[in-house]
Amino acid sequence: MQNIAIIGSGFSGLSAAAYLSAAGYKVSVFEKNDTAGGRARQIKTHNGYVFDMGPSWYWMPDVFERFFGDFGYSVNDFYKLTLLNPSFDIVFPGNEVMSIPENYGELHSLFDSIEPGSAARLDKFMEEAKFKYEKGMHDLVYMPGLSVTEFANAGLIKGAMRLQVFSSFSKHVRKFFKDPRLISLMEFPVLFLGAMPEDTPALYSLMNYAGLKLGTWYPQGGFGSVINAMKGLAEENGVQFYFNAEIDKILVDDRRATGVQVN
Repeated sequence: MQNIAIIGSGFSGLSAAAYLSAAGYKVSVFEKNDTAGGRARQIKTHNGYVFDMGPSWYWMPDVFERFFGDFGYSVNDFYKLTLLNPSFDIVFPGNEVMSIPENYGELHSLFDSIEPGSAARLDKFMEEAKFKYEKGMHDLVYMPGLSVTEFANAGLIKGAMRLQVFSSFSKHVRKFFKDPRLISLMEFPVLFLGAMPEDTPALYSLMNYAGLKLGTWYPQGGFGSVINAMKGLAEENGVQFYFNAEIDKILVDDRRATGVQVN
């Protein structure tokens, strides 16, 4: 049985560990902290308070459902989700607060109250964003990414122009909306990607569809509930976890990573 070492126990590490172990590999996960989660870990105080250290919202619930479904489970087998309403608040300078409703009809009204006529443009924007989300998730995100030939399928090529991979997200938003508050609302999700809107392809308006149409959710118990579920699933498949195990060195032989040196 081939041994595989995974560095870090965040969402990606836990997911990779579960899939690889289920595929027959002997998997070890090395985590420098004393608990799993990476940026999504929790800190518990001596007097019972619990703090999420990373994510505060749960978007794209279909991604999590697909993950657990691949192992014969459902999200509901591990934790409970609550749909938030309002989805979130945006606070502007001068303490102006914009509450983003969960209901799309109410969101319509909000847009028109800020910029008359913008609700109709929102519909067009979200129609495009839905296409990008469905096409992107099906034909891009779940591809292994091992070869460019993976993307040479007729459906993806046909929809390439509509995906807008070569145009700026910032310019795309400004084609639809003029009010700076609406622009801020539509641009901020790409900050989760670690990039600025002007440097991000318009493809990522799919994030707007995820947040404004699929909803903003909260896992009861915080994101530790999600991490514990993924860790438990990995352990069920035989994954071994090592905590307080910081990697000092990645061992390389003939330009190939062959192991890790811990502590």
